[in-house]
Amino acid sequence: MENNMNMPLSGIKVVELSTVVAAPTTARMLCAYGAEVIKIETSYGDEERRTGSFQKVPYEDDRNPVFAIKNSNKRFVSINIKSEAGHDAIMKLLADADVFLTNVRGASLKRNGLDYETLKEKFPRLVYAHFTGYGPKGPDANDPGFDSTAFWLRSGGQNEWQVKGSYPFTPTYAFGDMATSSTFLSGILMALYGRERTGKGTKVETSLLASGIWCNATGIVATQFERKHLNPDPEKRTDPLSEYYMCKDGKWIMVCENEYKRDKDKYFKVLGLDYLIGDPRVETIDALNESGMVKEVFEQFEKKFAEKTSKELRKMFIAESISCEIMCEMNEVSKDPQVIENGYVEELEFGGGMKVMMPCPPIFFSEYERRPYDITGPLGRDTDEVFCELGYSAEEIAEMKAEGAIK
Repeated sequence: MENNMNMPLSGIKVVELSTVVAAPTTARMLCAYGAEVIKIETSYGDEERRTGSFQKVPYEDDRNPVFAIKNSNKRFVSINIKSEAGHDAIMKLLADADVFLTNVRGASLKRNGLDYETLKEKFPRLVYAHFTGYGPKGPDANDPGFDSTAFWLRSGGQNEWQVKGSYPFTPTYAFGDMATSSTFLSGILMALYGRERTGKGTKVETSLLASGIWCNATGIVATQFERKHLNPDPEKRTDPLSEYYMCKDGKWIMVCENEYKRDKDKYFKVLGLDYLIGDPRVETIDALNESGMVKEVFEQFEKKFAEKTSKELRKMFIAESISCEIMCEMNEVSKDPQVIENGYVEELEFGGGMKVMMPCPPIFFSEYERRPYDITGPLGRDTDEVFCELGYSAEEIAEMKAEGAIK
């Protein structure tokens, strides 16, 4: 079936030497849309294989949905990159590769002859994609970087997203990694496009810190002027038309205006606060706050929202073309008809009949297909097959396994 699939990246070969989330997810995205991705792991394997242990999710070879999110459809080989035979094998893999994708630290890559300058000389058309935590330069270039540290803490986002002084919130596991993978993906695709015009490969780089700064770009610019902090303050709310409200059913809903002066009367009408229509004290945001009416309007809004369920309110606001949404719990998302209808999740049956609704890569084409999820299987699942394709005999493969060069 796959041979007949029409995918935009068919014919692209990627050799991946990376672990955990951001870089592997980038390779997974390439793979989903047709690229052949050969993932190199050590004999210990990618740590993401065991992430299910603290996420309270199964993580056996044939029942590992967390690992599958970032690694479905890849071919898995286990190579000791420090061994001579292992290094030679990687060179054979790279000989016809389009992309080498890695998040191994620069010093280690250089020691093992896998740095950009070395590979550029051997494979001038190769797109060399290197991912780091803090970037390749500067005093912290060699520091270990994680989603929670480089993306969230160092970018300022985690500080500004919560009420100042409160205990730091904990983002969903790998949120920053997943966001950054899309940035990395776009860079690799641009490099491949450029190579088609120039015939030359290039080095593509990004980092969790760079991505965290880009995602918080408006805030980073804004805090260079009057406002030094952007933390929400429930005691200093100024715009009732863009706020969170508790509903009768105990759920939060948020309403979002496009433009206060134009939209305010629609809000007042929906909530049955007609007495505010035409009141000059609430005509603009400035008037609302300068007149002291802001407190009254918030109190009236809170009272009205508390009288109806979140679903009732959403229906009323949407009917007036007012953007709003109910704050959903994460366990509701995989059952959401809107999500299912659009193919944003896909059911995959793992070993033992375990069925999981798996989040899908978020790009859709009218004329191209995407590989469906598959079960990732054990470490080194495809080593023998891949090495046979590279020209190794069964005897040579057995010898390399005995020497610990591959698994």
